Order: sequence, then C-alpha cells, then structure tokens
Amino acid sequence: MPTLRLPQSAEPLLPFCLRSEDAAENACFETYADLFAFAAACGFARLHGRQPQEPEKFLASPSPIDIAVFKNQGLFHNLLLIGLGSERKADIARDEDRLCRLVEAFADVGCKYLAHELQSWTPARFHLELGRILIAAAEENVKVAI
Repeated sequence: MPTLRLPQSAEPLLPFCLRSEDAAENACFETYADLFAFAAACGFARLHGRQPQEPEKFLASPSPIDIAVFKNQGLFHNLLLIGLGSERKADIARDEDRLCRLVEAFADVGCKYLAHELQSWTPARFHLELGRILIAAAEENVKVAI
C-alpha cells in the first residue's frame, strides 16, 4: 500500500499531536494522520487548488503513514477530494501513489504556512489560532458564495 510522508516543514508542528513524545499540553491533533490531513487541506486552500511543487525533504520520524490509516480514520475521502479538486480529473482516484505525492505537496505548503504563523503565536495559543484560521476561511467562502 502507498504511504504518505510528513514533510520536513511539519517538524515544528509535531508537538501538537497527542502521539508525539513531546506532546504539548494543548495538542489538538490526535494522530499524525490528523495533522497531515489538516495541513494538506490548509495547503490546498492557500493555493486555491493550484498544484504545488513536490517537497524536497521528509521527516524520517515519524515513519511514513500507510494510506490504510487514513482510510481507517475516515480521512481518506478528504485527501481524495483534495486530489480531485486539484487535478480536476477522476483518474487520480485510481492512482493512489500519484494521489499520495500530490497530497504530500499540499501538506508541505500547509505545514510551512502553519509553522510560519506559529512563530508569531505563543505555542499555548496554537489551537485557538487554528480556530481563527478556520473562521477566516469560512467567512471568505461565504463572501465568495454570496
């Protein structure tokens, strides 16, 4: 089965995963897969679906995440929607390796954005700032829809 690798840019975000050895008190992602899916969606939104460049470096630890983990956690459909939205062709749904590489690239963009934002936040406010990002994105989408 294909795997998804965490980009190097995810490193400062790992403490916000409960599974991390150095989990922060306000860790808001249950698993690395949750963080990855959120970052990929964030990257997709930041680029408005335009395809990003592939990441150059990936973390050795944690290990790459088997795509089955995303399927078991109910996250795979989110990744598939990102792929379909970016490629605008249904054939990516039949090529999980290509889907994984594309979603890794979006996760890299999202991790870079979140890590950059984290520099201006206190780590204790990370989960609150994520909520602010979601509210701002929702408000922007409402304006576009109206």
